[in-house]
Amino acid sequence: MRVDLHLHSTASDGALTPAEVVQAALKHRLDAIALTDHDTVEGVIPAQQAAQGAPLRVIAGVELSAEEDGKERHVLGYAFDPSHAALNNLLARLKAGRIARIHAILEKLGRLGITVAPERVFALAQGGSVGRPHVARALVAQGVVSTVSEAFQRYLANGAAAFVPNARLSLEEAIAVIHQSGGVAVLAHPGRLADYRTLLTRLLPLGLDGVEVYYPDHGRALIRELRAFAFQHKLLITGGSDFHRRDATGSVRIGALGFPKDFDPIAAIEARAARYR
Repeated sequence: MRVDLHLHSTASDGALTPAEVVQAALKHRLDAIALTDHDTVEGVIPAQQAAQGAPLRVIAGVELSAEEDGKERHVLGYAFDPSHAALNNLLARLKAGRIARIHAILEKLGRLGITVAPERVFALAQGGSVGRPHVARALVAQGVVSTVSEAFQRYLANGAAAFVPNARLSLEEAIAVIHQSGGVAVLAHPGRLADYRTLLTRLLPLGLDGVEVYYPDHGRALIRELRAFAFQHKLLITGGSDFHRRDATGSVRIGALGFPKDFDPIAAIEARAARYR
């Protein structure tokens, strides 16, 4: 089965609208996708509507930004009810935290002699979930830096001059709220975490449902290790491109590379999600 269960749109920090993401998925002949915008589900219904009548499944998705001990951890939620009160209360709290974080970052930049108008950053977010990438794009537009990567390295990354931590969300709460809304919780891109082995083990008793095994940064050895862990603990296996925008050539590269074509992750996700309904 051709899938991509990790995609971003203009509902957060992606460059394509939810409908454009659907069109890209159809062009690449994918069978199923999940729109997993950062701390928002505002793109889910538009994506599902855009896929009506097309040979493409679009399941509800979100990427929650949790934090512990100063380290950011991302939890993917799938197959939940986007209108569930507990989920939307959490997302409203995170949205307020994101807005406050942007103002705090801009204040730090101001103390460094760099003035960026909040309106410019929020305009780049186009009403979606605002984040550091929008600040980075504003810095590029003003000529402060040459690239988004440079903006993060010099000002926005953890430990950089204008870094501000995200709104506090524990992994426990992230998993619990996803379950309350009828969905499953999956640890995103564990290969990007130095302590992924101990983290995965610690999340098992908290109700972790799956692991994002197939991811662009994951090498073959890591994929084998994560698959073995998932099988051992009866966890879901997911994968995705973490697509945000076209590459330097203008191409849209989506689809979970290496994902087994004979495996249906959507059926497995929905069967697991039934536990929480």
